[in-house]
Amino acid sequence: MDVEQSFRAVGAFGRYQIFCYTLLASMHIYLGLQMFLMEFIALAPEKLVNGQKIPTDKATTIVDQWKLQDSMWIVGLIKSIYFLGVLLGNLFIGQLSDKFGRKAVLYKVYILLICFSFFTLFANNYQTLAVIRFFVGVFVGGTVLVSFVLIQELLGSSVWTISGNILPALFALGLALLAGLASVFKNWRDLCIVTSLPGIILCIGSFIVPESPRWLYSQGSIAEAEQIMRYMAQKNGVPFKECNNIILKPKASSGKTKSQSYTIKDLFITKRMVVRTLVMGYLWFVCSFSYYGLTMSSGHLSSSVYTSFALSGLVELPSYVIAAILINRHWAGRKRTLVGMLLLGGIFCLCIMFMPPTTSGSFSVRMGFALGGKLAMSAAFSIVYIYATELFPTVVRNVGMGTSSVCARVGGMLAPLVISLAQFGTSLPYIVFGVVAVVAGFMTLLLPETLNEPIPDNLQDVEVNVSKAGRYQHNDVPEDKIQLLQHDEETV
Repeated sequence: MDVEQSFRAVGAFGRYQIFCYTLLASMHIYLGLQMFLMEFIALAPEKLVNGQKIPTDKATTIVDQWKLQDSMWIVGLIKSIYFLGVLLGNLFIGQLSDKFGRKAVLYKVYILLICFSFFTLFANNYQTLAVIRFFVGVFVGGTVLVSFVLIQELLGSSVWTISGNILPALFALGLALLAGLASVFKNWRDLCIVTSLPGIILCIGSFIVPESPRWLYSQGSIAEAEQIMRYMAQKNGVPFKECNNIILKPKASSGKTKSQSYTIKDLFITKRMVVRTLVMGYLWFVCSFSYYGLTMSSGHLSSSVYTSFALSGLVELPSYVIAAILINRHWAGRKRTLVGMLLLGGIFCLCIMFMPPTTSGSFSVRMGFALGGKLAMSAAFSIVYIYATELFPTVVRNVGMGTSSVCARVGGMLAPLVISLAQFGTSLPYIVFGVVAVVAGFMTLLLPETLNEPIPDNLQDVEVNVSKAGRYQHNDVPEDKIQLLQHDEETV
């Protein structure tokens, strides 16, 4: 049996896996605190609400201490530098976890994240803060990606829909918690301390969870993968005799040895992989671009930046429930649901341009459209994570998701710049967010549906048909195609 088949004996989501999932998933609350910390430690002295400039809630921020009132572009630059760090973390740390293992990389990166999050409170000028936030971004990006992949690979693929949607919900709770903490701890250094402390408690998960059996299996470490699968089965209450029956058979050779690693070049080795890589890259860009843009502009939704930011986080929760329900229905699936959410989010954003921000009534409608757009784009962002894990083969899953995440972080870097367009017209940022989302909706039609389909383990699996029994049929692929794949893999 292969790994996916062995999960039928172990259990897709047994009690031991629930334990591991809880430990790893709770880390995403902490990631939510760190991702948008700059929104509160660098509050602008004024903000645009209902077409008028009003003072923000009184707080001691870096803008006050370092006299940045007339240089708010520096704040935007630090945010962009932070997302540059997230980009590099996604790219390089993802590849490291493909080569050295999910767990081995995760706990090292997470400890570094905790350390640098504490270093933030010791910054005495914006140059130092920019450097520290850059490294926080690197380790946040790596932790988000590797923890998500490890969490999913410890579970049976039949529960990936539910497990994948709980993670962004916890991240959204982190945003609401951040707003609550910021409303209490008005000094920015105090806020840095209280948002860093949870990381120490939650780091235990990165130490005690096992390595991904899927990664071990893909690397040819059959005995180690068997040992972990049997251990999980035992902890899940599977009888001892049945645990010993879990025997993994080596997968057909993909042309690479255990010592070799896959790179970005492997994502462009065949036509189908090219389509998946390019489309997913654009989808991740749009989801991140619109999600972070709508979140960072949420402070303009009401007179209280804390209330509006908390609402922006809480509105995500129903989006994940809706997404989890729809993507598991055969008439919707991953593909149609993602198309629908992208188009809906784009339409909501585009509708804002017809609502002038001059009256209280139109302002309330604008806020409703903005929150509706945030709901739809949050759902799309959660779906695209799950969709990517099912589209990219195991051997290049972290490389594929890391590359896609790089595109996402480019979107995060550009989002603050687009928000600045509001000085020329309050609807301009939403028009940009809407247009790119609608285009992404139509581009999704180029991807295959993955609901109830087997998860590809190697590059050949992408090029083959699937039998009614849910197994890959390599004999349906022309021999020259298989030889080409193997030859290209051996020469990478």
